[in-house]
Amino acid sequence: MYRQIIAASALLLGAATTVYAAPSSTGLETRNASPQCWYGSDFPAQSDWLSFDSLFEKWRSQFQQQGDTDHELSIMKSALKSYSSQAGVDAAFTTAMMIQESAGNTCRKCGDSGMSCGLLQVRGAPKDCDSKAHPCADGSIQKAIQCGTVGCGVEGSNIKTCVASQGQKWGEVLRCYNTGSVTDKTNLRAASTGDPRYVHMIANILLGADYAVLGDLGGAKCGF
Repeated sequence: MYRQIIAASALLLGAATTVYAAPSSTGLETRNASPQCWYGSDFPAQSDWLSFDSLFEKWRSQFQQQGDTDHELSIMKSALKSYSSQAGVDAAFTTAMMIQESAGNTCRKCGDSGMSCGLLQVRGAPKDCDSKAHPCADGSIQKAIQCGTVGCGVEGSNIKTCVASQGQKWGEVLRCYNTGSVTDKTNLRAASTGDPRYVHMIANILLGADYAVLGDLGGAKCGF
């Protein structure tokens, strides 16, 4: 999350591009928008995002390749749908954040010096699956998603609080989640304690970018 300078973009742009195969595009919806460089306050319209089901299924093979079991994925998908609704966001939005934060690995190592854990790398999420062998317990998967979406009684940002403060300005919601505040509403790359690529990367995940495309857009081509 916001104190975790080694954000999941490092996963997406670093080791993940060499270790994991690109997600399958089988059954992927067609959208008018294409992954691209995002600057200033620009963010893709929700009508251009992949649907929750299409985005999740696009990345399913990736999740499986890193160890997630079919049962874990079933629990994950159900929790994403339920808690996203409670947070007031499309489940595709939360799923894209999860991909950026943890690559969807239920046993992802905790970040922020062990303080931010789980699928959404957030404070309060259970640590019992940290770097452990799969499967992660159902309750730990559900709790991790709960903490990142609607909160779980600890200090720090979650999606629901960021929607409350920023409204349905989705780029600003992401910047709030990653840094704890919105440094500059006219420049969503401004991130004193977070990752300047965070909003940009999630925008492109929502538009259907895979690892190869993200790797290309997360570097000098887009000014990073």
